[in-house]
Amino acid sequence: MRIQRLAVATLALIGVAACSKDKGGHSTGAITPPLAYIRYFNAVGDTLSLDFHAIDQIEFSQPFLAVPFRGIGLGSYQGYQAGSRKIRVFPNSTDIATTSKFLVDTTLTLSAGTYYTIIHTGFARSGQAPKQGLRVIEDAHPTPGATIALRVIHAGPAAGNVDLYITSTAADPLPAIPTFANVSYGTVQTYSTRAAGAFVIRGYAAGTTTTALFTNTAPLAPATTISGNTYVGGADAAGTVFTVMVYGAATVGSTAAVTAGAGINTTPKVVYWIDKGPPGIAP
Repeated sequence: MRIQRLAVATLALIGVAACSKDKGGHSTGAITPPLAYIRYFNAVGDTLSLDFHAIDQIEFSQPFLAVPFRGIGLGSYQGYQAGSRKIRVFPNSTDIATTSKFLVDTTLTLSAGTYYTIIHTGFARSGQAPKQGLRVIEDAHPTPGATIALRVIHAGPAAGNVDLYITSTAADPLPAIPTFANVSYGTVQTYSTRAAGAFVIRGYAAGTTTTALFTNTAPLAPATTISGNTYVGGADAAGTVFTVMVYGAATVGSTAAVTAGAGINTTPKVVYWIDKGPPGIAP
């Protein structure tokens, strides 16, 4: 009887061991493949909010849904399985006839360990140029140490070429020359550094200083902390890395346009996106 019990126990252990392996010889449970990290921005100012989908697999393929004009896909950078990935972008709608007509159908090659900014820009309406499409930018985030870093990306064809002036406040006189001169649509600058502290960007049509197209203040680091530290970053938090994105105006009369309230978007604007927060600020 004792031998029989030992035999049964041994068989049970063998069964458990066998079940703990998959066909590839790996332990059961989630196996994380090599990942790239992507974030998606909607800079298309003449159509509905947009849905960004990987259509080749479900796992490690977080969709970005209902992303509005001048918005970012929820969660910022998300891990996508590296390799060749099939992507489609659809208008966000409850009308199946609308949402089944994709705007983008493409394949992206994503490298493991690489961060990507994907900007959907251009115009969706027929007859408008440039035609909407994806701009894929490989991100190399600096470590600015005791300063902050920023780059400008011009994603708004309707804004035209712009001169950008950085000052501490909106009341300061303009510098003699633009901080960034004649920035054209499609420009992706390399990062530059500046001292941590409050600042404002004022934008003008290139070559003019008569009427500002926009005056936008950089966000400061939040006053609240997590376990005594803040990792969110801001203009006054050394180590913060920003992308300053130039957007044109939404097309008036389109579903993208917001004509009143805090979200008004019918004039050009820069939006500050935090690419990387500081390593932690002790209280």
